[in-house]
This record gives sequence, structure tokens and C-alpha cells, in this order.
Amino acid sequence: MLSRSIIVALLWMFARGPLAPPAARLPPQVEDAIQQVTADELRAHVSVLASDKLAGRGVGHAGNQQAESYIADALKNANVPPAAAGYLQQVEVYQPLLGPAARLTVRAGRETMIDLRVGGDFFPLPESADRTAAGPVVFAGHGLSAPELKHDDYSRVDAAGAIVMVLDDAPDVVRQTGSLSSDDKTEIGGIDRKIRDARAHGAAALLVIRQYPGTAAYIWPEHASVRSANYRLYGDLRTRPLVVGTISEHAAGPLRHALERGQPLAATFNPDVIARPIVIDNILGMIDGGQASQEMVIVGAHLDHDGLDEAGQIYNGADDNASGTAAVLAIASAFARAAAHGSHPARTVVFALWNGEEKGSLGAEFYVRQPVPARRIVADINLDMVGREEEIPDPENPRFRGFNRTSAAQNTNVVHLLGYSYSPDFAKLAEVANEPIRLTIKSDYDSGAQGLVRRSDNWPFLANGIPALFLTTGLHPDYHTPGDDTERIDFPKLERITELAARLAWMAADGDAPRFKAR
Repeated sequence: MLSRSIIVALLWMFARGPLAPPAARLPPQVEDAIQQVTADELRAHVSVLASDKLAGRGVGHAGNQQAESYIADALKNANVPPAAAGYLQQVEVYQPLLGPAARLTVRAGRETMIDLRVGGDFFPLPESADRTAAGPVVFAGHGLSAPELKHDDYSRVDAAGAIVMVLDDAPDVVRQTGSLSSDDKTEIGGIDRKIRDARAHGAAALLVIRQYPGTAAYIWPEHASVRSANYRLYGDLRTRPLVVGTISEHAAGPLRHALERGQPLAATFNPDVIARPIVIDNILGMIDGGQASQEMVIVGAHLDHDGLDEAGQIYNGADDNASGTAAVLAIASAFARAAAHGSHPARTVVFALWNGEEKGSLGAEFYVRQPVPARRIVADINLDMVGREEEIPDPENPRFRGFNRTSAAQNTNVVHLLGYSYSPDFAKLAEVANEPIRLTIKSDYDSGAQGLVRRSDNWPFLANGIPALFLTTGLHPDYHTPGDDTERIDFPKLERITELAARLAWMAADGDAPRFKAR
């Protein structure tokens, strides 16, 4: 007769199947490795990353490069193997600058209808390609192609090779569609959506008609600081070029009238955008998996922050996001300790410190397109601002509009979980991982609240159909100010959140792959 211990062992083997089911308790070596994460370890990382020496880690500044070096050395010293050569995945970006020759000319036959230089009626936008576009002028409503909403401004427009004029924002009939969330309503009238739809229809250029196109100081500041400088992925400039600008209602009026009368128009649009590429780096470590090692779970946080403003003030970004960076480094160290004792999850786990998040999740966007190593990504865990207590003293302040009033004292044990509506089973796994830690998890920001779910490095994954959870302790008055310093971090709480994320990462890497739920 089999002993009780043998029966239990056999039942465990059969129950495990190809991958382990989620369980509140991890293998002993893994539990022990995660328990070794300490507040002091996290404090040591944050103290370096958020020091004045690194000057806010702004893209294009020496402090950003120093942060890259520190993080790569930290992974190496923790015996975390590199996922890319020297831990560095190069990401080519550029800062768009406006040259002196920007010009928009529209002709009706031999007659010049408008000939505009940069000013009150016309501006190229930083989203623009750096080449001249020429072609027929067409008008395409709001420039929105959304057949799923029974609205397509391009359905009767031949936009291929054309200079497409579109209205700003989105039509009321679309905004009032009941199936759209508040975040979708914001996105659907935005410039990124108009660019995407214009590209999809083969446009050579996009002109957005606005009542007030803007001012040069706002769109193209003459002396941008590290904090205010704009950056974009250089690859998009070459592979997906589209010339983009704004034109005033006053200047666009005669053009629209001519088109309504069936008069053909032709335009030449020289944006005179100057693009000089620079290289920033994602820092990537990994612990190889076992039987499902060709699948990957990503544990990431962004390493950059705002740098220096025009007055030379340093935005150290202790919470945003030295806190998340420190957590990922500590999780990587824990997994390396477990691996040294023979414990590997079924899937590979990549520890990613993204660069360029403050400029539009550039590093994460690049990685989703070109993952290293080149394996299938099944899940992403993002840590961004995980070291404080949410504090919204004035919901009428534009920085916090849409959030409820709350105090730090009400949130000492709270962590917010975003991405839950895109992968309910992944969110449930986070609850299981939290059982021994007992943080208060709030799943409340996937909709509304200024589109918070779209504002960090989880979004490139969700936008590509990959389950991604975003852990954050929320906004506070020091958010994006020089006051976001190390001494204001709650390190014992950061330790608990790090342990939660580590447990969740192991379970996701060792259990059933989370499923994506389209919204």
C-alpha cells in the first residue's frame, strides 16, 4: 500500500500537468529568495537613481546614461544574465526640430490660393515626417475611419498620395456612442488616431483644421529643456512617414469651398522638420525558463524621468520611477538567487528597465515590436510609482481632475491594479499572489481618471493584445515636481509591493498563460 506522502507527491505531479496551476505558496527556494528582498536594498537603489548627481535621468542627458550604467551593473552584480549584449537594447530616437523653410502652398490650376509660412495660420507638428509631400488636396471629415462604430470618413475619399485635410476632434455622433469608454472617446479624436487612419489610407500628408493652430513657443519651443524636449522613435520616421501639420479655420475655409465646388487643388507641404537621431537603451536581464522557455513574462519599469527644466531645477523622480526601477532590480536579484538553487519557472522571465517612458513609452513600444530575446511574450507586469500613498487633495486641479479626493492616510496599504478589464484571469492571479502579503488591491482605474491605464509602459503591450498589469500607488502632489525625492518614499510599503510583483511574476511564468480580453 502506498504511503500517504507518496500519494500526495503523485497527486502533485499529475495536477501540475504541463505548467503549474496558480497557488498562494511558491516553491520553498523561491519563497525564501523573495523574502530576502528588503527595504534597505530598495532604498539603496532609489537613493542613487534619484540623487542630484543623476539630474533626473532625462532622455538626452548624461544623467540618463549614468542611470543605464548603474542598472546594468546592478543586474550584473546580482548574477542576473543579460537578455541583450551588455544588457543594452539600443533604441534610436530623435528630437524633432523646426527648420526655417517650413511652407504650405496650395494651388488651383495656375492660381496660388494660399502660400503659408509658419505662423498663426499654419504649423508643422512634431509628429511630422522630415520630407516634403506633394499631391492633390482632399477633405476627409474628421479623418476618422471606424467601421465598427459605423463611421468612416475615408469611405468615399481617395486619400492615396493625397494631402488630406481633416477637422479637429471627433464628431458628436461618434463621441456619444454608448460602447465607447471615456478613454476611447479621448483617443478617437486625438492626433495619434488621425495619423494612424491617414497612414492606413496611404495619405502623403495630414492637415488638421483647428480654430487656433497654436503658437511657436508652445509647439516648437526655441530652447527646449531636458524636461520639455520632445522625442520620437526614429524607425517610424523611416518606415511610416507622414507629413503632419495644422491649418487655421480661416486659411482652410477657401480650400474647403473650392473642393465643395469640385475644383481640383494641389498642394506642396514642406514641414522642414530636422531629425537628428540619438541612441538610448533599454536595460534587459533575464532568467531562462524550463519547459516553456520560448515564452516570456516581462517584469518592467521605466528608468527615465523629467530631468532638468528651463530654470535648472532637478526633477529627481524618486517615486516616478526610481521606485519601480528599484523593485524590478530587487525582483531580478531574487529570481537569480532562486535560480542559483536550481529553481526556474517554466517560462523565461525578462527584467526590463525601459527608457523614454516620459517621452511616450518609447522604449517599451520599441521592445514590443522587437522583443529580446525573440520569443513570444505572454504577459507583462509594469511597476510605475509604487513607493508612496495616493493623495489627491484637490480634484479640481487639472493635474488630478477625474480622480476622487483622498488623503495619504487613507492609502497606507493600498496599491492600484490597472489592466484588470483586459485580462480578468491575470488580475485574479494578482489577488492570489497577494494572499500572504495582504495589501489592499484596488482595481478601479481602467476607465476614466485621465486615461491612467494608457499612461505607462503597460500600454504598448495592451495595445498589441498582450495581457499587462500595471501596479501603482497612485498620484500625489509631488508627481512631476522637484519635490519627488527619496525621503518621501515609504520603503516598507515598497518592499511589500515588490514581493507581490515577484510572486505574481513567478506564478504567471509557471502557470497557465494569462488570456487577453478585447474591450
